[in-house]
Order: sequence, then structure tokens, then C-alpha cells
Amino acid sequence: MDHLTKDQLARLKQRLEDERSSLLRRELEHRTETTAPPSPDVGDQQDLAANEAAQVAQLSIADHERSRLREVEDALARMQAGTYGICEDTEEEIPFERLWAQPTARLTVEAQEIREREARERAELREAY
Repeated sequence: MDHLTKDQLARLKQRLEDERSSLLRRELEHRTETTAPPSPDVGDQQDLAANEAAQVAQLSIADHERSRLREVEDALARMQAGTYGICEDTEEEIPFERLWAQPTARLTVEAQEIREREARERAELREAY
């Protein structure tokens, strides 16, 4: 982790910790929303359908936020282990600018582009057959 200064690393860690706190707070809010008892004024079928659609949307958002929380916690664990900021594919240093833009980044931009290109090629091959 020599490529990141102590100041840069501290700034990134603070950013990740702030995001983790925000995600945990929202997760708690989602739990209290989904455990709230249903309204006694159930309403008609359209109301029921609208309520169900809203719950599905909330669950989707909550799933996304739980996934993001895992990414943030993984990044903080990599900081603790001393592997933060090192590309998982190439073992090259990930530039501070990329980490600042995406603090949970595990790959350099170049390695990410290679992965995405390979995924597109595999998808095209599956579609061809």
C-alpha cells in the first residue's frame, strides 16, 4: 500500500466508514418499515397491488444496499489486511483517483475493461448457440 499516502488512505477509510454508517442506518429504517403492521384500512385491490409493488421496490432497494454494504465492509477488511488498492487481477496499484471515485474498487480500470469485454464475448457466444 505504499502508493497511497497516509492522508489518502485516511480519507478513503473515512469515506468508507461514512458510507457504512449511512447504509446501516438505512437498513435499520427498512427493517422498521417492513415490520410495521398493515393499515387497518386495507382498501381495494388497486390499493393492495400498489402497496405490494411498493414493498417489492423497497425490498429490491434493501437488497442492493446490503450488497453495497458487503462491498464497503470488504474494502475496509482489505485496508486492515494491507491489500487495499491492489488490483485483484494484475496486482498493480489502483490509482488514488479511481479509489476516490469508487472506494470499493478491486480492479484497475484496464482490468475492469478486460473483464467486461470477456463477459460480453461470452454472452455473445451463448447467444450464437
